Amino acid sequence: MFKKNSLNIKFTWIYIIIVFLMIALGGSAVYPDTGKTRYHVIIDTDAAADDLRALCLFLASPEFEILAITTSDGVLDPKQGLIKIKSLLTSFGHAGIPWGAGQERLEKAPPWRDFNQNILWGPEKIIEIGNEPSAVDTILTAVEYEEEPVLLVCLGGLTNIAEALRQNPQIQKKIEKIVWYCDNFSPISGTNYKLDEKSAQAVLSSQIEIIVVSNKGTDSQEFTMPFLQSLQEQSSLYAQKIVSSHNQHDVFQRIRSGHLEFWDDLLPLYLLYPDLFTCKTSPETEKHKMIHVRDWEKIKSCYLEVLSARNEVESEVFKGFPEDPKLYADDVHPYMQDIIQRYGKEEWRLGVITNELHGHLGIYAVIGTKMGLRARQHFHIGLDDISILSYAGSTPPLSCMNDGLQVSTGGTLGHGLIKVTPNPPFQPQAVFTFKHRAVRLRLKDQYWNIIKKDIKQGIELHGLNTKGYWDYVRKLALKYWLEWDRREIFSSEILSAGQV
Repeated sequence: MFKKNSLNIKFTWIYIIIVFLMIALGGSAVYPDTGKTRYHVIIDTDAAADDLRALCLFLASPEFEILAITTSDGVLDPKQGLIKIKSLLTSFGHAGIPWGAGQERLEKAPPWRDFNQNILWGPEKIIEIGNEPSAVDTILTAVEYEEEPVLLVCLGGLTNIAEALRQNPQIQKKIEKIVWYCDNFSPISGTNYKLDEKSAQAVLSSQIEIIVVSNKGTDSQEFTMPFLQSLQEQSSLYAQKIVSSHNQHDVFQRIRSGHLEFWDDLLPLYLLYPDLFTCKTSPETEKHKMIHVRDWEKIKSCYLEVLSARNEVESEVFKGFPEDPKLYADDVHPYMQDIIQRYGKEEWRLGVITNELHGHLGIYAVIGTKMGLRARQHFHIGLDDISILSYAGSTPPLSCMNDGLQVSTGGTLGHGLIKVTPNPPFQPQAVFTFKHRAVRLRLKDQYWNIIKKDIKQGIELHGLNTKGYWDYVRKLALKYWLEWDRREIFSSEILSAGQV
């Protein structure tokens, strides 16, 4: 599959793409790479409804690299919360984000536990828990392996954070700040404080800067029906998750009666838009600050903007990426809108660039693009941060997968982030490593067999390396691109450090 024919683009912009490619593959790219991400966060949650909204905002913004998510005892108990977290991450394809569960410590469950337990976060029935990592171990490991300053975000009580600090006080040096939702600071009060007052006092007495965000003392803080409708109009997966969970009967009724407010979901908005909040330093210490909303209407507008952030793409040369179907070849543009609708603008952009680099519309180049993007989705990261060991070899057509892997991950030869094993058997699979974690993705046999059968048929019908053969391959590449979902076509295996 090395035939060098272009996409036959009608305008000269496509030649600029080649320049763009050389820049993009040698430098930064679409999402800010995680080395330049603004915040490196560990999120601790007790899995309330507003926590779901907060997590969707954190996951939607490329400004956050989520190092781990842990659960504490509160609105839900830690194991109930873990089921919610794992089902949420599974539904988004972000199962590579580390997680851990805290210890049960409340003698009596809060009265709102049943309500929150019945809110569906994802495919909870398929989630299994057993020997789950502890929340404290997960926090300590995430801090240990992170080179950048760590931001601790607490959506419930401070139990897990206090215990992590107790077990290893040295991590204070790597923690930039703690951002916590609580009603008031001076004097301190609120549900999240009452969940574990002893742990809260221990954390507050540390040398870490603590930012307390609250909606108290402001107007128009209800999560209203019109706002839910505005979320409904967003195409973002993260917005739709909030919509589907809040359209469930009991939640919907509470919204209608005015009993839901913006609570923990204010934390990511504060971090992204601090100018929309007021800040008051505690009279006891400059390390403690109290945050309130300054402008609710702008907050709601920014809420929608954050949830849609990953629907857009950014380029180093273009302003965005060409989206006019007329700019694409006659056989390509009919597929464009459907591919974008199903898989997003990012897959479209990366697929176009891959095939231009590759020199023709290739089947395995498309598979490589989908695989690399799926790996990034698994870890929930941007470009240029992932190492690749490809098993596709160096012989076409299978080796064409390597072009897609490089473009879709930024793990290029120039960055020294991709290696191709010289040892057979060669297969459509690769191992992706991010920090201390690794996953093996492999094209499922049912799809690989279809490709091999179709290619064999193309050779029998047209002969190898004929115009008819390459036209045939081109049609198949477009067909697979449209019909094969990157969330479904690969098997995945989590690997330990010794298996990489």
